Amino acid sequence: MTQAAKPLEFEPITLSHREKIEAIRKNSGNTQYLYTFASLFTWQKDEQYEIYIDGDAFIIKNGAEGEQAYLFPCGSNEGKKRLIDKLIQFEKPELFSLSDDDKAFLEKEYPDRFDFTDRREEYSYIYDKKAQIELSGKEYKRIRHKVNTGRATAENWNIEVLTEDNIKRAIFLNRLWANSKGENELTDAPAAYTALSSFKDINLHGLLFQADGRDIAYIAGFFITPEIFDLAFCKVLDTRCDCFVKWYLYNELPDEVKIIDSEEDLGLEGLREHKLFRRPKSLKRIWKGSYK
Repeated sequence: MTQAAKPLEFEPITLSHREKIEAIRKNSGNTQYLYTFASLFTWQKDEQYEIYIDGDAFIIKNGAEGEQAYLFPCGSNEGKKRLIDKLIQFEKPELFSLSDDDKAFLEKEYPDRFDFTDRREEYSYIYDKKAQIELSGKEYKRIRHKVNTGRATAENWNIEVLTEDNIKRAIFLNRLWANSKGENELTDAPAAYTALSSFKDINLHGLLFQADGRDIAYIAGFFITPEIFDLAFCKVLDTRCDCFVKWYLYNELPDEVKIIDSEEDLGLEGLREHKLFRRPKSLKRIWKGSYK
């Protein structure tokens, strides 16, 4: 007698999932920052993430987007199809964070069964590290000016790698930054607090900036691969220093890093203008697929 199929049973993302998630992600060649264990763990409260792992693939339930909302599965092609097949037995899922390749996968495996929506607010901004360090030519003139202006805001800079000895200062600075934004403004301060509080467990890499004796900024992120760095958080109490802080981090990153993923702009006009001002090399298109 064949056993009846059951809906997928999801569970919270914990540190015990780290090695499995990263093994599946790396084996599949997935370089979207959203699928790193660090990002999933950091954002799980805000996005109401839960995970289901099936052999060589996993899928994330995205409760903040709805009862039938999921991130597109991560894993082998067979594993991704296996998970989608299980979902569509019980519901009409909405799959988020599709790359162009993921969209092509659905079009091939499920012809005319998904509607696709372009998600411009979720496009990732991709920067060339070397170009962002050198800032050569007329196209980078305004950024060079911003970097020099930021550096000139203090006579003495003390810049430290984030460690156990100074992480509490970064957490306090994160709180000051959030307070300066007000309660009604959308911020990623709670996710940043989670990342800072768990920085050793998620391999957070960053810098703490002290200007003339006052902690003024921190910047931090994760290594997606040895060549790609995810710039996840940059909190600056004096906005004049923003471009300088980023430029300094780029210089400090290992030589192996070639690409900076600066994540999405969330459709926020000011954030979009700032990310475009910094001259991205490309934008990584993102889709949503809705089962008909």
